[in-house]
Amino acid sequence: MTFSITFFMMNFVFPGFILAAFAAILWGTAGTAQTFITSPSLSPLWVGALRLVCACLFFYPMLAISQRQLQPSNASAKGEDHYLLKVIAAGCCMAMFNLLFFSGVKIAGVALGSCTIIASAPVWAGILEAVIKRKAPDSLWLTGVAVAIAGGIWMAVSQAENIEVSAFGLGICLTAGFFYSSYSLLAKELVRITTPLRASTHSFTVAAVIALLAAWIFSQTPEIVFQDILIVFYLGVVVTGFAYLLYGTALKTTRVSTCVALGLLEPVTAFVLAIVVVGENVNPWATLGLLAILAGLALVLRSEQKQNTAS
Repeated sequence: MTFSITFFMMNFVFPGFILAAFAAILWGTAGTAQTFITSPSLSPLWVGALRLVCACLFFYPMLAISQRQLQPSNASAKGEDHYLLKVIAAGCCMAMFNLLFFSGVKIAGVALGSCTIIASAPVWAGILEAVIKRKAPDSLWLTGVAVAIAGGIWMAVSQAENIEVSAFGLGICLTAGFFYSSYSLLAKELVRITTPLRASTHSFTVAAVIALLAAWIFSQTPEIVFQDILIVFYLGVVVTGFAYLLYGTALKTTRVSTCVALGLLEPVTAFVLAIVVVGENVNPWATLGLLAILAGLALVLRSEQKQNTAS
C-alpha cells in the first residue's frame, strides 16, 4: 500500500483531534527551525512565501498519485459550483494570515505577537461558528479555551524580559488570528466537497501566488545558502504541507472551533524545543502556563466528545 493510500486511511484510524493536535505540534517547530536561517536577506516575507511554494511541491505529486489510485469524490453539482470560489477565498485567507503573522510579530514582538495570534484564533473561530453556522460554543468549550488562553498569555509574559505593547501591532495580530480562523472555516466546507488533499493543493496554490507577489514587491530578492534551502524545505513540506494536510483531514470529523483551539499546543511545543534544542533559559513559572494550556485543551476535547455523543 502506497503512502498516499495510507495517509487517506489515517482519519479512519486516528480521531480528528489527534490529527489536529499533531499538526499543531509540527507548527510549533517552525520558530526553532527559523532560528537556524543564516542569510540576512531572507526576510520573513520570503520565508513565508517560499514555504507555501514548497508546500505546493509536496501537494501536487501526492494529488497526482491519489487521482490515479482513488475514486473521485461524489461531490454535488452545487458543491462543485461553489468550489472555485471557496478555494480562492481560502487561499486569500491563508495568504493574509501568512503576511499578517510575520508583520504582526515583527511590530508587536515575537512573544506577545505570537501569543495574541494563537490566543485570538479560537475566539474568532467560536464567533464565526456562532454567527455563520448558528452553533454557539457550549460552556465547557468556553471554559477550556479561556483557561488555555490564560495559560498561553502567562507563558509568554513570564518568559519575556520586557514587553512593549504596540496597539497597531496587536491589531495586526488579532487580524491574523481572524484570517486563520476564516481559513479553517472555509477548509471545513471544502473537505465536505472534496478530499483534504485536493482542497489543500488548490487553496495553497492561490496563497503561494499571493505571498510570492507580496514578497517580491515589499522585500528585496534574497541570497539563499544551502542550509537555508534545507530549512525552508522543512518548513514548507513538513510544517506547512504535511501539517495542513493533517489539519484538513481533522476538519472532516472535528469542529472548526476545536481544531483551532488545539493550535494552542503550538506554543507548548515551541516552549519545549526552546529548552531542549536552543538551550534557552526558562522561567520556572512558565510551566504553570503550560499546564494551564493542557488542562484547558482537555476541557475542549471533553466538549467535543459531548457534542459527538449528542449528535
